[in-house]
Amino acid sequence: MGGWDIKLWQYVLRRVLLFIPTLLGLTIIVFVLIHIGGTNKLLAMYLSPRLTGAARQQIIAELDQKFHFNDPIYIQYFYWLGQIFEGNWGITNTPIFSGPVTQAIEIFFPNTLMLTIVAAILIWFISIPLGVHTAVNRDKPSDNTIRVASLTFYAMPWYLIGIVLIIIFAVWLKILPISGTVNPSLVAGLSWYKNGISYPTHVLLIDALIHGDFVVAGNAFLHLIMPSLTLALGVMAALVRLMRGTMLETLDQDFVNFARAKGVPEKVVINLYAKNNALLPVITNFGYLVAGLLGGVVVIEDVFSYPGIGMWLTDAMINNDMGGIMGGTLLFGIILVVTSLILDLIYAKIDPRIRY
Repeated sequence: MGGWDIKLWQYVLRRVLLFIPTLLGLTIIVFVLIHIGGTNKLLAMYLSPRLTGAARQQIIAELDQKFHFNDPIYIQYFYWLGQIFEGNWGITNTPIFSGPVTQAIEIFFPNTLMLTIVAAILIWFISIPLGVHTAVNRDKPSDNTIRVASLTFYAMPWYLIGIVLIIIFAVWLKILPISGTVNPSLVAGLSWYKNGISYPTHVLLIDALIHGDFVVAGNAFLHLIMPSLTLALGVMAALVRLMRGTMLETLDQDFVNFARAKGVPEKVVINLYAKNNALLPVITNFGYLVAGLLGGVVVIEDVFSYPGIGMWLTDAMINNDMGGIMGGTLLFGIILVVTSLILDLIYAKIDPRIRY
């Protein structure tokens, strides 16, 4: 056991050491992207369009000195990186928010995180049972139906899935709201809801529960269903197929056949022996799939007018707001790199073979 622990710590150290240059590589990519258009692109992140004349020229001169624009490009990178580590990510000016990029992230990211968590829960609790069911009922009508449905959703772009759900649940059935996070009439005059932002967490559902307003909380939950379900449907097809494949492979293993030969009930064989062993590769891929939801968030939040990072980033791209584009790109990149590190460490803990 002690040998395993040493190997684990060695693996953790290697992955952490690899994480540092990966993160620095990400910042270099972002730095290069914002310099492609010249110095003016970087200046645009810190200059308000309202500034004119001498005041504007003064700030430009200060920025020239702060970022050392007259020095070689690699010197500029290190000064820019220093500003990033200090939390100065520039200024964003979009129709939905104007101010520091870090403040925009603080306001919009909680909504995106909430949307991702709900989608992840749906993915896990729907995909795993479906994957097990299709494997146990291999080539039966239910297996074929689920596989066809999975492939259909897998092939559909996220925005199209969202539009289909809107047509079904909002237009035909009229049971779910189309956009936003709440019915505006329910939050009018609330002291903890100002300019489309709720306090203190900025997640309306949680804030409503904190303030004891269960009517608003219920309405916020209804607004969360369609965007989170859209994200889930776009990803769960891959997990269903993976769970089916690993389950079929496990069901053919000797220890499963041995358990059956000893008279262990089939439900116990499936749920205790086969399912638990088949979950190992699924758990790791589930983490990567959830991290990949960030790519869908940008589209889905715009489709449902859901005020998260994706909607803000879309506005930034439409309005050529370099501060917002840089901030969103850097944030998503950091999340993916950190998530990859965490998943690798979890997988190494679960499966000792990975450590070698």
